[in-house]
Amino acid sequence: MRSFTSIPYVPTGKQIKERFTTVKAWELPKQKSALAPEHVWTNEDMDPVKKENQTWTLWTCYANVPNHIPEDQGITTQGMISYFLFWIIQLPLLLIPPTRLRYLFVTKLIAAPVAALATMGWCIHKAGGSGSIFDLQPTVSGSTKAYLWLSCMTSVTGTWATLSCNIPDFSRYARSSKGQFIQLPFLPIIFTLCGTIGIITTSATGVIYGEPLWNPLEILAKWLDLGHGGRAAAFFAAAAWYIAQVGTNITANSISAANDLTVLFPRYINIERGCIVAAIVGGWVIVPWKVISSAQTFLSFMGGYAVFLAPIAGILAVDYWVVRKQHLDVPALYDPHGRYRYWYGVNWRALLALLLAVCPNLPGLVYSIALKTDGETGLETDAVRISQGAKNLYSFDWLFGFVVSVVVYVGVSWAWPPRESLVEVSLYGDVLVAEERRGSEGENVEGGLEGVWVSGDGEKR
Repeated sequence: MRSFTSIPYVPTGKQIKERFTTVKAWELPKQKSALAPEHVWTNEDMDPVKKENQTWTLWTCYANVPNHIPEDQGITTQGMISYFLFWIIQLPLLLIPPTRLRYLFVTKLIAAPVAALATMGWCIHKAGGSGSIFDLQPTVSGSTKAYLWLSCMTSVTGTWATLSCNIPDFSRYARSSKGQFIQLPFLPIIFTLCGTIGIITTSATGVIYGEPLWNPLEILAKWLDLGHGGRAAAFFAAAAWYIAQVGTNITANSISAANDLTVLFPRYINIERGCIVAAIVGGWVIVPWKVISSAQTFLSFMGGYAVFLAPIAGILAVDYWVVRKQHLDVPALYDPHGRYRYWYGVNWRALLALLLAVCPNLPGLVYSIALKTDGETGLETDAVRISQGAKNLYSFDWLFGFVVSVVVYVGVSWAWPPRESLVEVSLYGDVLVAEERRGSEGENVEGGLEGVWVSGDGEKR
């Protein structure tokens, strides 16, 4: 067993006694210095630190973290650390009540466009133009070109497919029902502008780096090699994208999912708990880093959204505007055994429309998900085989699903109207609101909505 006195730098009993009685005992052994002359008393502690001893580091160490995650997972060890930190920092923000989110969205509205325009401007300046994107000649023609165009349109539409279904989760907080209509002119304009910025930026990066970079985070990573100015730009741009992503996660992912979970399990889940569940499931269970591992998988994922959400949006729209003519019994919506229970809790008309709109696109969805791309050659390999017609149908799955669901639901509701769930005027609690409207624009008559209180025996007051 090693004795206590054999440990380095621990003086023996004799040395301790001498140090209490003489100064000489405190003298260190003469050490040879790397730089000091022989006759100068010094020690190794004052020499320049050797390279192997320079271990105090943070960001350099982080930048060189070795990867221990398989390549097919679409993320590196460094990326996983960054993602975990993002998720942890974002988690408390998901607990902000929806009524207090306005300032976050205003900040996002300012920060994200500034970062996008600044990135595009830098890329154009560095590349000496927008690249060759606007000079490229088509490599396909005929029906192939048409279906490719439809596929691109579907992937773009799929981005908004979620909000098209869950926008009431946010518009219900508006001070006026007219507040939601401000989206109508701005959504197509803003989204077209965002797409144009992305296309131009990607094209310019192809000139700068020899390959197009479609992910803005990859551009920021390149800026880190441009000195302190590049690092500062990367920091501020990353902060803007962080705010934008948090805002997107709250609007398109967390609160809407929390609302759905709250409706399904009101005894155990409220919006706050629902946001936590959504953060865990959406942040880890569905492995989102694989979704954005490549442009192809990202587009496939967004296209897959539309298969299910387009019919839902179509059914919701025509059910309210066409079948019910904007009249609902609001209290009955909260009664599981009320007029909207239908057949054992299922609206078979909506279910039929959903199945007829979704099922034809399932082969294309499976094909798109199973499609594999070789990382080195870029060639695609078919894991499953389907007909060309099924592929073509899937290229415009959102348009197909929306139109089919609308036609089927309206047709079935006309042939077999759900009379037990129809009301002639809207009911809000104990108030009967007679919505008198004029013209095709649906404007209220002078004086607005006429509210009539209804007593228990149906007598108007």
